[in-house]
Amino acid sequence: MKKVVAKKTTKSAVAHSNTWIMHDKALKEFERALTHLQKQNYADAQQLFEAVQKEYPQEKELHDRAGIYARICRNLLEPKSSQPRRTEDSFYYGVMKANDAEYDEALKLFDRALQASPKDEKIHYVMASTLALKGDRREALNHLKQAVELNEINRIYARNDPDFEPLRDDETFQNLIHPEEM
Repeated sequence: MKKVVAKKTTKSAVAHSNTWIMHDKALKEFERALTHLQKQNYADAQQLFEAVQKEYPQEKELHDRAGIYARICRNLLEPKSSQPRRTEDSFYYGVMKANDAEYDEALKLFDRALQASPKDEKIHYVMASTLALKGDRREALNHLKQAVELNEINRIYARNDPDFEPLRDDETFQNLIHPEEM
């Protein structure tokens, strides 16, 4: 009769087995998080992705991907501001609003741009034209004067700009665009 020799389980075999078990658990948690992400349940998805990062740091690839997806979830959960951040963005967004005859919104954007860049002649010019269209003659003339002082070419632009039509009969406007006739 043959003796049955019991196999000795080595520590490395147990460790290898545990590694696979941990990998499977991490993968299942990651897949669960992806399911929440696909269902657009961003808060739960973010929490699960962060849990994968925290609980399974040894799973380098899953850890890195979970971090990327957690960041995506955070970005999707953050309220978006429709307000531009840079001066030139405020300027161009204001021009778009003025073109859509949303003068009050345009003026707010131009004002923000002017606060950041008070010596920008193009902001003063479009501010003046928008104020003229809105009917605020005094402020329109003030900004046009500043635009002309910062760059003489604005005088010529204003002569031909239909946005300044409401100011054509104003003596101050005429003196600004035709100083040679004074």
